[in-house]
Amino acid sequence: MQKFIVLYKLFILLFIAVNSTLVYSQNTVLSDTIDQTVTPFRKGRWLTSLSGNISTTTNEVKSINRKSISNDYGINLSTGKFFKERWLFGVTFQAERQESKGEINVDSESFYIGPQFARYFSKTKDGSLFLNVSPGFVMYRSRATINEIPDFLVEADGNGFGTLVSLGYSYVIRDLISLNIGFNLGHYWIGVDSINSSGIIESDNIKISNFSFTFGFGVILDDFFF
Repeated sequence: MQKFIVLYKLFILLFIAVNSTLVYSQNTVLSDTIDQTVTPFRKGRWLTSLSGNISTTTNEVKSINRKSISNDYGINLSTGKFFKERWLFGVTFQAERQESKGEINVDSESFYIGPQFARYFSKTKDGSLFLNVSPGFVMYRSRATINEIPDFLVEADGNGFGTLVSLGYSYVIRDLISLNIGFNLGHYWIGVDSINSSGIIESDNIKISNFSFTFGFGVILDDFFF
């Protein structure tokens, strides 16, 4: 899983560098006047987007002096082509990490890949409300320890099926750059094998649901990298 995360980060850096060059190249030939009725989400164009989410939650029970801190963050990369005006088909990748610190410490990571279908509702050039739906494959792993029991350790690995649904608004600048803001709803059904500190292997099925606020940007091009 760690190798996937590292490769994912390298791919994102490459994505930013290549798209910055392509945007500059296309922007030099873009007309200064764009028809107000022409949507930027036209048939044949490519949309590549990068978005992220981050949150921190603190829970404290003063009567028993117990406190826990949870940090969640994720990054999403997607690309696709408009096969019809304001209708997009493509692929999406998502990497997430969750860290919970307290009496029980749990670290978990997931990597998701799947096709995506998106609908942009408005015909105006400035942007549109959008809905994005993606079914796909998810890989998962976690590690749990207990502070008061130094020898306690449970590690779990597994994979399964997931769905991602995104609803948001995309604001478009000069027919090239989209600024995106919205919400993600994810559901994962995963079969995991866990190994405890005694070396005993157990199998189980888990369900993970999360709701997050996301923000990011996209690049809209007439040609995909070439």
